[in-house]
Amino acid sequence: MSSTRDKNQPGDYKCEQKSKQLISDYFMYENSQYGKPVQSMFPGDGLLSGRMVPTELSRNSCDIESFLYGIGTSNLETPLERPIAEIRSLKSLSVIDRLPIVLPDPLVIEPNQRPRPLP
Repeated sequence: MSSTRDKNQPGDYKCEQKSKQLISDYFMYENSQYGKPVQSMFPGDGLLSGRMVPTELSRNSCDIESFLYGIGTSNLETPLERPIAEIRSLKSLSVIDRLPIVLPDPLVIEPNQRPRPLP
């Protein structure tokens, strides 16, 4: 029995493969919104955390994620070993300067003192 669907025609197959390649190129383009940043830093004082690419946090992020999700745990033929995390050290970026906290040298908290009650 022969196939009568258009999906199995050579032209339709090439068109579908080309659309998949274009989508892949869109997401993998380095300068797109999904691309790799020029420099990655942790948020410091005055900043909120944004999106961070997993490959910027560790060198073997796919192995760590697969282990955490339990992918390959039922493989009895060749069981997967526990991955060793290769964490990258990133600097933090602060946009404001914080004033240092000044404490007295011998900080003594006396046990017989109570806070003043609120009126």
